[in-house]
Amino acid sequence: MALIPDLAAAALYALVVFLLFLGLLVVFVETIPPRLLMVILLAAILFAAWLAWVGEAGLSFLALGAAAALVANHAFEWLTTR
Repeated sequence: MALIPDLAAAALYALVVFLLFLGLLVVFVETIPPRLLMVILLAAILFAAWLAWVGEAGLSFLALGAAAALVANHAFEWLTTR
């Protein structure tokens, strides 16, 4: 049985993970090099795909929320430093 069987609740948890992780990245991390960002994104997407494959679709939303926060942080840095 899945740890988070309700996908709507998992989406809300992913939103919370996204906002918390983005807040931590914006406040405490200055710059993530683009190459490291790509490696982390690829790892998070592969981890989310693996979680979905084994039946943990709710937890894969959490991994995708963290990956989306990394992308949003990079976009925020790019927009504010130009």
